[in-house]
Amino acid sequence: MLQAQINIIGARAVEFERGLPDLTLTPWRRVWLSSREPVWTLVDAEDFHWLMQWQWNVWHGGRGKECFLYAKRNTGPRRDTVRMHRELQIRSDPRDDAFLGRHVVDHINGQTLDNRKANRRWSTQRDNIINRRCRGEAPSLDNILSGLLAGLPAGQFEEIPFD
Repeated sequence: MLQAQINIIGARAVEFERGLPDLTLTPWRRVWLSSREPVWTLVDAEDFHWLMQWQWNVWHGGRGKECFLYAKRNTGPRRDTVRMHRELQIRSDPRDDAFLGRHVVDHINGQTLDNRKANRRWSTQRDNIINRRCRGEAPSLDNILSGLLAGLPAGQFEEIPFD
């Protein structure tokens, strides 16, 4: 069945955008995962338009204090879960099915909503568990973004004058 493309870029960024840095002139983008709460994931700008062909939402993984938030979407008639970090890693570093069956994607800094290429790597399940941080120990997305923005060259956000 053929469906018309829907432009949903920024569709969830309603009132939550206020007070947050504009990422338009940066190498990163924010993808909103909920319309009810301010939950978003950080991605590379080069992946943004590819990701926005789907509707992403938030998944609460783990139990109790070990609950982590992940960006995911549902696909197919069974509504199977597809996690954003895995889709992005397969897209940027494709591997064969045997490898994919034995490996997961590790978030290097422990922040499961930081889906930039610089924060993802292939890992065995064992190594991923060893590298796991308890919720609250991983840096917040706001702190990660602040550090990234501070590292940009001076004048990155200056508007281009049109005389």
